[in-house]
Amino acid sequence: MNTIDKIWNGFCPESQLHGKQVRMRLNRHDFFESEATGLQIAVLSDVQAVIMNFRGKGDFRTNPIFADYYAHGEILSPQNMDSAPFNRPILFFEESIEIENYIKSIK
Repeated sequence: MNTIDKIWNGFCPESQLHGKQVRMRLNRHDFFESEATGLQIAVLSDVQAVIMNFRGKGDFRTNPIFADYYAHGEILSPQNMDSAPFNRPILFFEESIEIENYIKSIK
């Protein structure tokens, strides 16, 4: 199995574990959502890429906006609060296994 880099490149981290490069597309809730897995990421201040703790439903915007065009090396973080900014206190993932275990817990 592959590892996940803690610096986000705009592609789906969950798919990366399986050796796939899947685009993430902006949905109607302003989260980038994986077109394959429904994993969602909220980008905050071009510093954090918060992996949301719930999956999207494929409710994408009509005009596609893809994360790989806009990702600027944000650091992957877990969602630890229910409203914006979604990550307070600010925590970052340190290791690939942390990201993997967090993703496995998302329903």
